[in-house]
Amino acid sequence: MSRRARAILPGLAVVILFALPLAPEIAGSRRLVFRDAQVTHWPWRREAVRALASGRVPFVDAAASGGQPLLANPNAVLLYPTFLLERVLVPEAAFNLHYLLHVLWAFFGARALARRCGLGGGGSLVAAVAYAFSGMMLSYGGAFMNSSAAAAWLPWCGAAFLDLGRARGGGPRLAAAAAAGLALGLQLLAGEPAISLMTLALGAVLLAATAASAPRGVRAGRLFAGLAASVGAGALALALAAPLLWPLEAVFSLTYRGQHLYSQRASGAAAFSIARALEWLLPRFGGNPDLLGGGANWLQSAPGGDFVYIWCVSFGVVPLLLVVLGALRRDFWDRRSAALFGGGLVALLFAFGFSLPFYRMIFAVGFLRRLRYPIKFYLLTTVCVALLAGLAAESLARRRAGRREATVLVAALGLFAAAWALAAPGGALDRWALPLAQQVSGDAAPFLTVFRGLVRGDALLGALAVVCLALLLRPRPAAPPDRSWALGWLALVSAFPWGLPLFVSAPSRDLVRPPALARRLEGPGRIYVSARLPRFDPSALRTSEAEELPRSGRVSRILVEQLVAATGAPFGARYIFETDPDGSYGYFNRLAAEAADASTPAERDRLLILFGARWTLAEDGEEHPLFRPATGIEVAGKRLVLSEIAEPVPELRWAGRAWRRPTLSATLDLVRSERFDPRRDVALPGNAPADAAGAPVAARVEAEGLDAGAASATVEAEGDGHLIFSRTFFPAWRALLDGRPAPVLVANARDLAVAVPAGRHRVAFEYDAAPFRRGVAFQAAAFLLAAGIAIATRPRSGRGRQPEVREQVEVDVRPAAV
Repeated sequence: MSRRARAILPGLAVVILFALPLAPEIAGSRRLVFRDAQVTHWPWRREAVRALASGRVPFVDAAASGGQPLLANPNAVLLYPTFLLERVLVPEAAFNLHYLLHVLWAFFGARALARRCGLGGGGSLVAAVAYAFSGMMLSYGGAFMNSSAAAAWLPWCGAAFLDLGRARGGGPRLAAAAAAGLALGLQLLAGEPAISLMTLALGAVLLAATAASAPRGVRAGRLFAGLAASVGAGALALALAAPLLWPLEAVFSLTYRGQHLYSQRASGAAAFSIARALEWLLPRFGGNPDLLGGGANWLQSAPGGDFVYIWCVSFGVVPLLLVVLGALRRDFWDRRSAALFGGGLVALLFAFGFSLPFYRMIFAVGFLRRLRYPIKFYLLTTVCVALLAGLAAESLARRRAGRREATVLVAALGLFAAAWALAAPGGALDRWALPLAQQVSGDAAPFLTVFRGLVRGDALLGALAVVCLALLLRPRPAAPPDRSWALGWLALVSAFPWGLPLFVSAPSRDLVRPPALARRLEGPGRIYVSARLPRFDPSALRTSEAEELPRSGRVSRILVEQLVAATGAPFGARYIFETDPDGSYGYFNRLAAEAADASTPAERDRLLILFGARWTLAEDGEEHPLFRPATGIEVAGKRLVLSEIAEPVPELRWAGRAWRRPTLSATLDLVRSERFDPRRDVALPGNAPADAAGAPVAARVEAEGLDAGAASATVEAEGDGHLIFSRTFFPAWRALLDGRPAPVLVANARDLAVAVPAGRHRVAFEYDAAPFRRGVAFQAAAFLLAAGIAIATRPRSGRGRQPEVREQVEVDVRPAAV
């Protein structure tokens, strides 16, 4: 077999093995629906595609929370290359492939990083499988569009920084800097700032490590050259991501995260814990997301309201055992393995959040306090463990297994046997989980049955993996072939049974069918969906008596039927507030939503009417005194009521009477009171409170245009007043009064307003497109620069040309002599 074939065939085999069980998702007959995939990413993408089809750039999502920035929202991932799949594939296939392709991209990136760390073909296969099919990567790959892409680029960036640190001479260093800039720039376009910051930290460590491995006299020079080149790579990355970063900079100050630093509780949410280490050997101890319940994470989070951000933290049973077995022998330990172990341990300590003091160093920095979920540091731990697994596989392939290895494998079998015994009906696991299950449901038996089955299933799969591992490592009379390849395939196959259920999907035909209430939402106005939804009876979802728990895919249809924000947006629903923190992107809109939740029913309804609500959807019994019940619907055992008012407040309207309040809280108190008329009044910022006096000034408004990111009208006013546009205020909004720029004011603690004097005037609102245009120009220049560097530094054949010499760590992969 040729060298090229040995390089290509393993990757091709991984692609095929991964794709076969996910063929329905690849073809688009099923759609990924777990968490953010359905609630935010799918609606945002459909809104963007709809805008482009009508000839508009999707600067604003008019369906989301009173109009939210869409192109500038990093979580929407609209400027990332995979968005182009929407042009050539059916929407469901294009959507799913973004997630699935990045699992494979993570595999190839981890393999490239492993090869640059000196691992051979088999060891790099083990490392790539351990990273790409880890619980962390697959948890991202099944739910979070931005995180999955950013995590997939992390090993590619690491490999590029290693090349950068090892490059000798101006040409090779320039080429390495361009490669690092491209990788980092695409990661920035994925829109996950925390992972990008961790990538930069990883790059800095790798640059320092390569400089430290150089001869003593040249270390400082190499480090300085690497850092200088990395600055150029960072500038190139920023330019490539400019179409996202520049529009984001224009609105960041008034996003929720830009305005407020997270509290200690919010910043440290979803940290790693000692209890979750059980998932190292029992990956589904945290539950199976494809089932509605039945896991420790699910049982513990549902009663307490704790958010489980990463569903599974397993490294994989085989990679973890390889690391343990490799670490038993002295020949495994060198500077490289010690550095990987130390780096992984430090990252793990940060993943514990405020349970340990290390995370407080991050919380003390104001900018970093805007980030959350310390378990993201676990991604760096996963990279280190994956590389250690590859090193261990090569170490074990060179020597015979002895008593130490046999002892560890027997102990692992004992642990899995103990897990099997503890998960017996009526056993210790049942006694531990029963109180939690009783808090979730009156019928705890189905939850316990499924939970017990998951633990026993993992115990059986783990035991089989140990037996296979023992067979591969057994002593042989003659020098065996390189066993590291077989170890890589074993790691891959053993990851599928627990890893594939993380890709929760539902039949596309069920999800594209309009909800029953969609036909009632035609015409102007927005809908308020109660924050208490979704509500459903799990027993109503069971398709047969034999089914212990229903599939989570069925819940996806319930979310659509209950119009849980923003699942109804593809069917025409336009929302007042969205409960998801990423959907409620605007600071002003978020505060208005919180005020509504803290109000009496009448006060809440006044706020809803002010911001353009025409309908409310809530469970039967929730009070909405200012709305009239229009229809009811029963969904999954719960009765919902759709209420309505006859005429919603127009999105573009005249306010002939102004109130002034110095704070947002005072403004919100005013606008939800009976004193304030939402159809004729406006509340504006002021240095001191000032109530409106006299009768409202009359005016005639002729709307000329109204869409997501623009509005215009001709106003004939009898006196001074304000034209209001019902969009969430952001600094990117601009206004023109008779063709001249006019200040855009914050109206009613959320909306836009322009002061209009008496007489006839033309007023126009528009979302500022200039930052995006500048960003596109910088990105184009960056691509041209990168292409020029690639052409200028490409290898040239010719006589007398000396091959480039690059430092690289080599590992002897020959089997030890018998």
